Amino acid sequence: MKKILFYTLLTAVALTTVSCDEDFNEDVAAPQTWPQEEAITLPGFVATAAAPVDLASADSVTVFAYTTPANLPEGTTIDNFRLEVTPDGVEGVKAITVDASANGKVTAAELQKIIEDNYGKRPVERTLNAKLYANLMKEGQASLLTCDPIAIKATPEAPVISSAYYLVGDMAGWDAKGMLKFNHSSKDVYEDPVFTLMITTAADNQYWKIIPQENVDADAAGDENGFWQTGVVGVALDGDDSMSGNLINTAEVKAAKIAKAGMYSLTLNMMDYTYTLKEIVPEYYIVGAMQRWNSDAERGKTCMLYPQSKMIHSYTTQFKDDANLKLWLGSDFGNWAACYGAADDGSNAVSGTLVNVDAGAAVCPEKGAFYTFTADFSSMTYTWTKLENQTPKAYTTISLIGAFNGWDQATNADLKEVTPHNWVGSAIALTEGQLKFCANDDWADSWGGTGNDGDVNVADQNSGKTVYNGKNMFAPAGTYNVFFNDITGEYVFQIVE
Repeated sequence: MKKILFYTLLTAVALTTVSCDEDFNEDVAAPQTWPQEEAITLPGFVATAAAPVDLASADSVTVFAYTTPANLPEGTTIDNFRLEVTPDGVEGVKAITVDASANGKVTAAELQKIIEDNYGKRPVERTLNAKLYANLMKEGQASLLTCDPIAIKATPEAPVISSAYYLVGDMAGWDAKGMLKFNHSSKDVYEDPVFTLMITTAADNQYWKIIPQENVDADAAGDENGFWQTGVVGVALDGDDSMSGNLINTAEVKAAKIAKAGMYSLTLNMMDYTYTLKEIVPEYYIVGAMQRWNSDAERGKTCMLYPQSKMIHSYTTQFKDDANLKLWLGSDFGNWAACYGAADDGSNAVSGTLVNVDAGAAVCPEKGAFYTFTADFSSMTYTWTKLENQTPKAYTTISLIGAFNGWDQATNADLKEVTPHNWVGSAIALTEGQLKFCANDDWADSWGGTGNDGDVNVADQNSGKTVYNGKNMFAPAGTYNVFFNDITGEYVFQIVE
C-alpha cells in the first residue's frame, strides 16, 4: 500500500529527487509511518523562511511558508508539519523537533528554550537552521516529505539589561558625581541579572532612582541630558515606599522612597525588573581559619566584628595558621553565596575591595602577627593594620561580674577565648544591675564604663569600647551573648530573643 502512493506520486508530479534522512525523529506523531522512512522531495514543494521574528511579540510566531507541488492527485494533502531545528554555529547539538502549523507558525516558547539553552538569554538575533518535514497523505497512507533547509532568524524574549547600574537620590546625590555603583558578579548579566548595593540613609523619606551604564556613558561623552535619557529605572508611583516591588524603565518613571533612616541592602533582579530592600542590623561575623570555617549558624557565630560605626566594623587578634577569612551578615550566616570577602581569593594585600558576589578569602599580610582587620561597608573596602605591640598581656580567664552574681569572684560568668584575646559568653542570664569585665577572677585587671557608675547602659550602647579599670556598667535584666576583646577593650552585648 505504501508503494502504491509512492509510485502514483512519481507519475503525477515527476519526482526528481529521493533523499534519505536517517536522523529524522521517528517519535514524531504521523499516521501510518515506518521506521527509517525515506523522506522524499517533490518539485514545487519549497519552504522559505519568514521575516526575522521577535519572540516577545506573541505566543506563536510565523517562521516559514511553503508552496504546494502542482498536479497532486485528487484527494492528496500535505499535513503534520514539523521542523528539525539546529542552533547555528553550536557544535555537538542534536536537532530538536518542533511542531508547526500549516500556516508556518510555531510556539515562541519552544524557540525561546532552544535559544536560551544554546546561546543564553541575551536579546540579540540568533540563527536557527531548520529542515521542514510533513506527511503527504492519500487514502489513509502517508509518505514523509521534506525540502531544502531554511534559516530562521529569532530574537529571544528578555529585557534590556545594562552592564552596570548606579543609584542616585537624596542619600547619594542626583548626578554622576555622587552616584553609587551596584555590585555585580563577573558573569554575563543575562546569566546573573542580580545587582546589589548597601546604602545608609541618615534621614527619613529618601527618594531614589537607578541610572544604567549607557546613560552614564552618554553623560560622560557630553550628550545633552544624556544622564536622564531613556532607560532610567524607577517605579510607577511617585514616593512608593514599598520594601519590594516592580521596576519600570518606560513611560513616566517615578522615584521610589526609603521611608525610615537606616542601613539597607538594595537588590535588583533585572531579568524580571523587581527590587527588594532589606533593613540591615549591622552585625557581622568572621568565617575562616580562626574558627575552622564553621558555617553552622548555631555554633559558628563566635567571631563577631566590633562595630566602629554602622558601616565600619573591625576585629583584632593574632591571625594564625592560614590567617584567612570571609564575612557574613548575621542574618545570612551559612549562606556561602552571601559572603563578603576579597575580590581576589587568597589576596594578602594590606587593603582591598570588599565584594559580596564570588567573594574570595582575604589573608592577613603577615601570618601569626597581631593585626586589626577593618571592613568599611560604605566604601566596600577592607584594610589590615598591624599592631605596634605584638606582645599584648595575656589572661587566663576573662569574666563578667556584677549584681547578677552578688559581685562574687568565685561565681563569675566566665567567657571563652575563641581567638587570641577575644572572648565570648553564650546565653548569659543577667539580672538588672551593674557589672564589669574582670581578668583572672581578680580586681587587678578590669574593664568598665566612663564617667560615673552605671553611666554606660548596654540597652542604649550595646557595643562600644570599655575603659581599663573603669567604672561599673549597667545592664537591664535579660539573656545576652557577650563578646569582648581584652586588647582593644571593645564589647558587644547581644540580646538573645
